[in-house]
Amino acid sequence: MRCWLFFHRELAPDVPEAPEVQRFQQAASRAGIDLKVLQPRHFDLVVDSKDNWSAIYQGKALPKPDLIIPRTGSESDYFTLAVLRHFEKQGVAMVNGPAAVEAVGDKLQTLQILAGAGLPIPKTILGKFPIDVDVVERELGFPVVVKTLKGTRGDGVLLCADREQFNDLAKLLDGAKPGADFIFQQYIKSSHGRDVRVLVIDGKAVAAMERRSADGSFKSNISLGGVGTCFDPPASMAQLAGRVAQALGLDVAGIDILFDGDGYRICEANSSPGFQGLEKACGISVPDAIFDSMRHKLGLPARPRGSSWRRFLSSLRRPSASVRHSQSAKT
Repeated sequence: MRCWLFFHRELAPDVPEAPEVQRFQQAASRAGIDLKVLQPRHFDLVVDSKDNWSAIYQGKALPKPDLIIPRTGSESDYFTLAVLRHFEKQGVAMVNGPAAVEAVGDKLQTLQILAGAGLPIPKTILGKFPIDVDVVERELGFPVVVKTLKGTRGDGVLLCADREQFNDLAKLLDGAKPGADFIFQQYIKSSHGRDVRVLVIDGKAVAAMERRSADGSFKSNISLGGVGTCFDPPASMAQLAGRVAQALGLDVAGIDILFDGDGYRICEANSSPGFQGLEKACGISVPDAIFDSMRHKLGLPARPRGSSWRRFLSSLRRPSASVRHSQSAKT
């Protein structure tokens, strides 16, 4: 299988997502997959009406791949999306496609799609200037969550405890006037500092991790010091995650789910989910799971499971690629 992985930066040690890209490289090497890591901005797009394959990268023509895996997530800009559309129109399979990547890159658009599909989300208001604190208090109450429309790993998210604190923030935002690039969201008290990341591949929940804040913060992101434990999701949660991915058109997704009493609410969806914590907690090779699923979907031969694969599995804490139960995840 010939595969391209799109990443927007150099694989430098200080790039948080670099280890995950390197995990794809390792998995591809074990499975005999020809994987190239490419930066979308290094392509030259040539568009015409002829039905010819066109891929020019750093001045050189590249042969057509079987699969493209974008790992640009919420940082997918117009040029990246244009490159994805270019190859989508030329019949290359993608995980995920440009429409899904673009929709999920905007948190409000994600929520609009999910609300339209009747899926449970926290009540949300789009920020505008001047900020009407009365509307926010009437519709959402306090505390209230404030988020930028684009952001990853917990960046651009904060909790305003009361009206006074929110007023201070509103004055700051009104003074800066950056545009309507943030949202106000209902605070789900029963999920303070706790959520579940569900990995969905081809419509199925294949692994899940409960994340808990280690310092009492309402954010549970592993990148911010949260602790992750393997979690056995109830059928209702697994089915909800699958429905979210389907509604958003995602072949591979990280769905973050909040606990809301006896039910759940969808916090966010990710088209390029981070998985370092998930792999350590659940003993799953996420790149291998993605490659296996896409081989099956594309009708390509199954990969060999040789000694290198067995050695890799034995190096993981739990040698299973399925969702496993952890007693520490139950509280």
